[in-house]
Amino acid sequence: MTPPNARRAWILLMALMAATALAYWPSLHGGYMFDDGIYFAENPGVHVTTLQLGEWMRAATSQCSVNLLCRPLSALTFAANWYFTGIDPFWPKLTNLVIHLLNGLLLFALLRELFRLNNVVRAIENNRDLVAAFIAGAWLLLPINLTGVAYVSQRMEALANVFVFLGLWWYLRARRGQLAGDGGTAMLWISIAVCTALGLTAKEDAALLPLFTACAEFAITGFRNRDGHWCKPAIGTHLALLVAPMIAGLIWIAPRIFHGVSGYRTFTTVQRLLTEPRVLCDYIGWTLLPNLNSLTFYHDDIALSHGLIDPPTTLTAILALLGLLGIALWQRKARPLFCLGILWFFAGHSMTATIIPLELVFEHRNYFPSVGLLLAVASLIALEPGLRLPAAKTLLGAGFIAFLAFTTFLRAEEWSNPIRLAYSEALKRPDSQRAQYELARTLIVAAGKDEKSPLIDEATKILERNAYQPNSGITSLQALIYINGRAHRPIDPRWWQAIVAKLHERAPSQSDIAAIIFLFHCQQDGTCPTQKQELLSTFVAGLERSGGNLNLMSAYSDFALHELGDAALAERLLRDVVAASPSNPTYAANLVRLLISTRQFDKIPAAIDALQKLNRFGALDAEIAHLNAAAAAAQTAVAPAPQLPSDPSNR
Repeated sequence: MTPPNARRAWILLMALMAATALAYWPSLHGGYMFDDGIYFAENPGVHVTTLQLGEWMRAATSQCSVNLLCRPLSALTFAANWYFTGIDPFWPKLTNLVIHLLNGLLLFALLRELFRLNNVVRAIENNRDLVAAFIAGAWLLLPINLTGVAYVSQRMEALANVFVFLGLWWYLRARRGQLAGDGGTAMLWISIAVCTALGLTAKEDAALLPLFTACAEFAITGFRNRDGHWCKPAIGTHLALLVAPMIAGLIWIAPRIFHGVSGYRTFTTVQRLLTEPRVLCDYIGWTLLPNLNSLTFYHDDIALSHGLIDPPTTLTAILALLGLLGIALWQRKARPLFCLGILWFFAGHSMTATIIPLELVFEHRNYFPSVGLLLAVASLIALEPGLRLPAAKTLLGAGFIAFLAFTTFLRAEEWSNPIRLAYSEALKRPDSQRAQYELARTLIVAAGKDEKSPLIDEATKILERNAYQPNSGITSLQALIYINGRAHRPIDPRWWQAIVAKLHERAPSQSDIAAIIFLFHCQQDGTCPTQKQELLSTFVAGLERSGGNLNLMSAYSDFALHELGDAALAERLLRDVVAASPSNPTYAANLVRLLISTRQFDKIPAAIDALQKLNRFGALDAEIAHLNAAAAAAQTAVAPAPQLPSDPSNR
């Protein structure tokens, strides 16, 4: 028979899951944004239309070799969405919501297991299932986690955490069994190894699973058995699955971090390390005291820290975080769950808030760390030992849940319509260049083919205001050239001059590089007027300051071939790109196309053989067949016409 507390916990969890579905529902009717195009909407690699194995393998590997990423499980789920429901954003968003609700169930299970393990270690008996259900439900409703659902491409984050939550539950259960004398030593290894490996197929965040289990060991068990002796299986597991991979990873990534960051970020590693403490403090506030005006998708208006007191909040944030960590370690024996919650928060940001040159701020990075913050707060209010008045705890908890649900619902309403979201982001973040650009882009899309639409004029004003802001990139200038070219309006030469000047001033960001490539394609397809010299100056400046970005080099190779007529330069550039990224099939296929277009038939077989070596499980079968056919057709077209035999009578 199910104990009353457990039954009430399940009822509470189901009610909060239903509330989550209702709160999120408006956001499912919104559109795509930011990286959604790269990973799904405009990614032909996942646009699967048949059940042929090659198509699905192509989808699984569609992101491999791009920025050293390979997320086959995430890519396969995108492919499944496309196969069954096409481009309609409702269905991939609904899929994300289902994954989020599944994670809530798994979180409930692992928290129950955590509390039971804590009971065993401290030889106490209490049932904390209701608290576990409350934490899981609150986490499901946290407004900061909305981007993990409504932002389609961050399914990767949620999907990776399916295996993180599962791995934690499995490990904690095995550890509790071991402490109770029921074995479980092998399961310590298996739980971490299997779930980490599976999670890595969704996103790299799953690599933190061994760190999370290590935090649990440190805070709850101290890596010891019930008799006080060191637990050699637990220590050995983490030496093998955490410490050794971490050291190897740091050795591998260090040269790339400190040597290559200036190639595609507008900040240095030191500036990033100084800025992130302020960002982490913001994350804590946005999680525990969410403010609708602070919760936005874009946060590029957050200033860089150039020193400990530039701005002064840098030093304040560093001291605050050190103080929080110090308190957690000090309270480890008295409040182990509070200690663990704080450690999980910091551990969850150990990859995204340190030396890896990612974007500075994204809310979805708190998908797991927010669990730690809720656990720490629950420790203070209800667990260790917490408030003494049950009525006070109930009232406080109900009020917090209601506040979270209402705020998330309001935020979901913002995400329910692309124009509403764009205006909301722009109003909340007037200094965010990305938010302003996204508003202008959304207005252009809404205007459609109506060249006289007032939305075009409004978008132009936003872009002109945004283009010349301090430290602004070139995306607004690119958009001005595009919309005026499309509307057959004059192109202001100052826009091109400003683009080149900005590229000379600093290394281009990833958005800047995408803008340069867009301008080239815009001229190629005739949407923008041909301005070869201006585009050449832009390419040269971008390549010089980017340190030879491979995507930009590949595009410049195409430009050199078709616009400059320099086949030798085009081939040399593309071969350099292929040499720098030999496992990228896109670059290898581009080289074959170049050789076909320049009629270098003697070199084509070797290039196709190189592409064939990248053809795993038939993922490139269709593309290789197409290239072979194109090569054969090109060779036939230039072959000399067969000669008729001469008439013997004329001899």
